[in-house]
Amino acid sequence: MRCYVLTGISRKTIDEFIRRYIRTIELRSAHNVATAFKADIGSCVFLTPAKLSDLGKGCIGMISEVKGKEIQSHSVFFATTRYFEENEMTVVRLKLEPKGMGRIIKVYNMGILDTTEAEVVEVSYFDAR
Repeated sequence: MRCYVLTGISRKTIDEFIRRYIRTIELRSAHNVATAFKADIGSCVFLTPAKLSDLGKGCIGMISEVKGKEIQSHSVFFATTRYFEENEMTVVRLKLEPKGMGRIIKVYNMGILDTTEAEVVEVSYFDAR
């Protein structure tokens, strides 16, 4: 299945999603925000701890479905007697429902302000006895 890929997500955060302690993730990094802009409700999203530069075939992560989306913009002002500075930041919050674990087969797009997408297959784990 083709999924949007969110990279650099900590393993602890992915574990919290699997245990369903958290359901919403807030994205601030430029490449994840660009990808999350394209994700709509019902879209497939793949969360991986791999960095964007390390993304490739074999990376593992969590497959999830987008249940909600919220976009916010923040402005921060800093002023002294000599100058005035304003910074703006866009934050995307995604409410996700975990579907299972997966592995990347092929990466389609990868860029700092490009939507990152990949072909992902679901991975099943079995205990040998």
